[in-house]
Amino acid sequence: MKTDVIVIGAGMAGLATAALLAKQGKRVVVLEKGNVPGGRAYTYEEKGFTLNYGAHAVYRPESGILGELMARLGRPVPKCGYPDAMRSYWADGDRFSPIGAKTHQALMTALFPLTSKPALAKMFLAIKSAKPERIGEDLTWGAWVDAQTGDARLRRFARALGTVNTYTRPSAALSARFVLGHLQRNMFAKDYVGYMFGGWRSMYDVFIDELRAHGGEMLLGTHVDDIEIIDGHVSAVIASGTRYEADAFVCTLAPQEAPAIAAEGSPLAKELQKWSSLVDVRALSMDLGFSKRLRTDLSFVYDIERDLYYSLHSESATDLAPEGGQLMHAMAYLSPEEGTNDALLARRKEELVAGLDRFFAGWRDAVVVERTLPSVRVIGARSTPEQFERNRVPLRSATASNLYFAGDARDLPYNLTEVALMSAMEVADVLAGATTATSPVHAVRS
Repeated sequence: MKTDVIVIGAGMAGLATAALLAKQGKRVVVLEKGNVPGGRAYTYEEKGFTLNYGAHAVYRPESGILGELMARLGRPVPKCGYPDAMRSYWADGDRFSPIGAKTHQALMTALFPLTSKPALAKMFLAIKSAKPERIGEDLTWGAWVDAQTGDARLRRFARALGTVNTYTRPSAALSARFVLGHLQRNMFAKDYVGYMFGGWRSMYDVFIDELRAHGGEMLLGTHVDDIEIIDGHVSAVIASGTRYEADAFVCTLAPQEAPAIAAEGSPLAKELQKWSSLVDVRALSMDLGFSKRLRTDLSFVYDIERDLYYSLHSESATDLAPEGGQLMHAMAYLSPEEGTNDALLARRKEELVAGLDRFFAGWRDAVVVERTLPSVRVIGARSTPEQFERNRVPLRSATASNLYFAGDARDLPYNLTEVALMSAMEVADVLAGATTATSPVHAVRS
């Protein structure tokens, strides 16, 4: 089979890339080893509940990167529900309170004593007015926070804010430039974070529809076994026994998995191996469908001391649960050690369940759907100084001139979904001839 572009992987980055290229008139074939599309955004239904594979929230659905991508496709942004900041609670020891999204709300919060509130206002101002591009590339979020305040409660809260926005534990080790850039883009936006009605299938179904509407194909159950390279140029991929030729190839696999598609010992395998050691972001994830609405006074709880997250997604996107029920996503953020150690994972699950007992009394009797993912990969690379400024996956392979990369481990100054979608737009721009591979339009660091 010969086509214009082969996309390897039908996750969010792969499907977005394919949709954009097909819209531009390219003949596109997507090869996916799994039997369903969506990758880590996969959505399914069980007993009337709509579940995503792991935790999913999208930053600035209307005004951000998703909005730009959907505009390019000529499609509306999928409907999203937005959590009420005054129903978003934070727990720190014996204190339990929302903070709100506005200055006067933050100053009224019971999460901090009165003596801490001037420093809280000062910290929010420092976040809003910081110049990330002027911050040293080796400065960590923890060091930046410590320089802003000596108040222990505020330091804990700022670290928790870093974790809940990046899914990374401990957030103190993250790049300060990265965290501040993300918070400035999103934290003060009206559409800060949204949950999709219908789950993330509402988004990736649009990509699949655009792909097929413009003559593209998606082949499920098709595993890439090898890549043929001639004179520094990919000529074909062998997938499930079939040879696929194309002018350009886009790999959207996680960097930890990508080396498997290249011949052992080949120059490409050695190149891909460079990024396989990137430390990813993982979480212990629980989806719980309740037969009744356990709490109506709040939609979110974050345990600052233990880095535990509880979100009643159906309070924001009401169709995620059947009438009268509730869908919760509970999550224990994991350190690199916790993500790979069974004993530490078991302890984190105990902590997560203890939090359910504490904040959602009677949850056990109300559960009708329960799914646990003990160590799900959230992002392909932690945005520590070592991995944010250096050693990220580039736009284009140095070994094969027509091989490109998209996905959440790309070398772009964004976070989570933003990276996957922006990398898709960047690849589409290059292959459409809108820019050159040496000067990508979206690669300017904020």
